[in-house]
Amino acid sequence: MDLKAYTEQQLEELAQRLRGRIVAAAKEHGGHLSSGLGAVEIILALHRVFDLPQDKLVFDVGHQAYAHKLLTGRSLENLREKGGESGFADPAESEYDPFIAGHSGNSLAAGIGLCNARDLSGGGGKVISLIGDASLGSGLALEAVFSAEKKPQNFVVVLNDNGMAIDKNRTAYRAISRMTAKKRYRTFNSRLAKTFKETGAFGRVLRRFKYSLKGWLNKNDFFDRCGFKYIGPVNGHDLHELVEVLSDIQKLQEPVLLHCVTQKGKGYAPAEADPAYYHGVNRGFAPPVHTFSAALGALLCEEAEKDQTLVAVTAAMKEGVGLAEFAEKFPRRFFDVGICEEYAVTMAAGMAKGGMRPVVCLYSTFLQRAFDEIVHDVCLQGLPVLLCIDRAGFVGADGKTHQGLFDLAALRALPGMRIFAPKDAAELADVFRYARSLGCPAAIRFPNGEAPPLGGGVPIADRLWEVLAEGSGAVVLACGARAVRRALQAREEEGCADTTVVNCRSAAPLDGALLSSLSGRRLITFEEGYEAGGFGSAVAEWYAARGIPVHLNLLGAPAKLYAHMSAEEQAAEAGLTAADLARCIRAVREDTEERNGK
Repeated sequence: MDLKAYTEQQLEELAQRLRGRIVAAAKEHGGHLSSGLGAVEIILALHRVFDLPQDKLVFDVGHQAYAHKLLTGRSLENLREKGGESGFADPAESEYDPFIAGHSGNSLAAGIGLCNARDLSGGGGKVISLIGDASLGSGLALEAVFSAEKKPQNFVVVLNDNGMAIDKNRTAYRAISRMTAKKRYRTFNSRLAKTFKETGAFGRVLRRFKYSLKGWLNKNDFFDRCGFKYIGPVNGHDLHELVEVLSDIQKLQEPVLLHCVTQKGKGYAPAEADPAYYHGVNRGFAPPVHTFSAALGALLCEEAEKDQTLVAVTAAMKEGVGLAEFAEKFPRRFFDVGICEEYAVTMAAGMAKGGMRPVVCLYSTFLQRAFDEIVHDVCLQGLPVLLCIDRAGFVGADGKTHQGLFDLAALRALPGMRIFAPKDAAELADVFRYARSLGCPAAIRFPNGEAPPLGGGVPIADRLWEVLAEGSGAVVLACGARAVRRALQAREEEGCADTTVVNCRSAAPLDGALLSSLSGRRLITFEEGYEAGGFGSAVAEWYAARGIPVHLNLLGAPAKLYAHMSAEEQAAEAGLTAADLARCIRAVREDTEERNGK
């Protein structure tokens, strides 16, 4: 949509229409709401002033990109559904999205990279990186800020400062706020407003004079020394002011950081009142149901009453991982480090070295950022840090940037790491206490959504794996809550009543005694994670290392990216539904009968 001919009134009207469509889309399909509402005017002004897509607009996370999607011809009518638009910026979806934007913190590094490529190839145009104040506190973003004193020419960073991550900013975000000049600029603005009426030709001259003064009125040593001309703060909801200052910036060649102050949830009263709840919403704005997260939060509170060394650590995901109650009851033992997973893990290692027993609660997709710290700072020292890995497996509508399919294969390679996957919330408590009793690095992985109880009850301390159902046919070694549920469903509903189902709740180590006893049976490993390097690979390696011949089929996710759709649709695309497992069981049965017949 070409906005260059729009009047200010037309832009204001368009902003309200965009907000209405964003709210309607999020209510119908779920999605990220508060952040997108707060960025509407900034995105409109960027589209008005710059020549997109010739100029490159890089988002830091796609939460704030919904207005951008609408302005670039995407309807949001099938947002986050199979075949519809992604909830994040994605180059595969539009030429207006120059870089993937699912995990926070990458926009500055990507923007500098695009500038370098442009300059080396003799290209032109601006590169604009739009980043939130919470993301600016992440390690990758700060690396880009501090990497070199000189930044590329024609590089614009727009800092969207709403004082929040998902929840209110507390740690690094306060420091980011102190680096800026909010109070001084607001005072200057109010003084001008009282003295002059900024309308007509004289007002335009005055505004241009005012912005020309920003360089010294709002001189900012931090950003200046990092190679940026700092401008701001400006009102991120004042389209007139945004267009004026961005028009001036567009004429500059030097690298600029424009600081915009916004309100998360702007324009939708419920989101303004509770921006954390409306950060990510379900269809109809219904309350989320995440059985494991809720169970973990209650369990941590219970255990913390008995154990003064228990501390909980998360990275800007207090609500998402179920730690709100713990944070309220045990504020001195709760640590939210912001979007800094690497710091979270190494700080936890330091606390473990000092005698505490930290529990680090992260989404699987964000755990990836802390892999080096898990290796170097936790495992090499054998420290009792417990990783609680939420959203393991398929995550549904958040799509390919957020899948929790990597963690098992990644962690399984680490010496001394114990890995568990409880089948339901009741077993979570048993596994959690057992893992903590080991006094070594350990991880517990579990999926999002509802997790109905699956029965059983043999304590893991008595037996690593648990046989849930016995039969004379194939043996399904199921690892993880959804895998166990689907294995039982295949047995009960898909004509596979002769199947033995084993709850393989310990992925590392394996239950060697049970595997030895099963060596003469037809085995199928079943997991919701990548097959390469996963649980099935571990079972195959176990038998191979001992020279034990075995009939073994591996069922895990093929190595591909899984786009946004429901978690069940993703499982179907990967061939990991109960019906898929049943087909494998029947094929094994037919092969066995054929072999026996011969």
